[in-house]
Amino acid sequence: MRTMVFFILVCCLSCITVATFAQDDVRTWSLNENDSRYVFADTAYVRISPDTKQAPADTLFAGDDITVSAITDKLLSLKGLSAPWVAVKYKKNGVDKEGFLWQGLISFAPMRRGDTKFVYAIDRRVDSTLVHDGEKSVSKIFVVKLKVVRAGKLLATSSCRVFDGESANFSEPKVMSGLGLSNVQNIVSLCFNGAACGVPSEYYYFAWMNDARLVPLPDRMTVGDAGVYYHDESFTFPAEKDGQPDVISWNMVEEEETEKVDKNGAPVMKVTKDAAKYTWDGVNGTFKKLGK
Repeated sequence: MRTMVFFILVCCLSCITVATFAQDDVRTWSLNENDSRYVFADTAYVRISPDTKQAPADTLFAGDDITVSAITDKLLSLKGLSAPWVAVKYKKNGVDKEGFLWQGLISFAPMRRGDTKFVYAIDRRVDSTLVHDGEKSVSKIFVVKLKVVRAGKLLATSSCRVFDGESANFSEPKVMSGLGLSNVQNIVSLCFNGAACGVPSEYYYFAWMNDARLVPLPDRMTVGDAGVYYHDESFTFPAEKDGQPDVISWNMVEEEETEKVDKNGAPVMKVTKDAAKYTWDGVNGTFKKLGK
């Protein structure tokens, strides 16, 4: 099922000019002046200038609110990532302050429900060797962390891995209800995608349970290539139409061009469908794929 998806992804990475972010510059993750963000790092040292030569002027923590005032041209490389220093404004103990943070310490788009903040960003980059048609290539993989913070306290952390390439250009987060899963307050969805044909959109889901645990759920993906190939995966949760108690239903539709044509000369598409179910254990915070 994933063979064709993998083939298209490899072809895209080999023929499409790799985006700036894939060259280790995370500015393509849409950080702009006047953006309101959170501190992503567990502990972040604020500097009086965009470098690490001076002692820290202040300390901020995961979930603290900041506002971007400027993005500098000065880069710093840490944990496999190269990103600019950012001038920020923040409030501490009722006092307005300013300073510089490395962008790798700043979250992506902020999410919250009530007084609970969901903080996510790239934590580090790791390399992996891929083999396709007998040839080896090194691919970068970004480890993305999701953190739950309330009243300045880090409550839970989980992570996922996103492959380098066009699919790592954009992220779209969403905080939903528990969608009917037992003992789940919220489900967080992190989508990573690109804007080019044949580039997958990857969706990662996390269950926030009982103010205590952040549990990864099954993930899904969608990819298409200009009428030649289309692969779509979707979930149905218990609270949604046709949902079942503590079951996550997975459905897949795949269309692939064949050599046949219809009476209008258009290619005939081969349609493949598949489905699976995952049972959710709301006591232990685990899921299990049911056999067919």
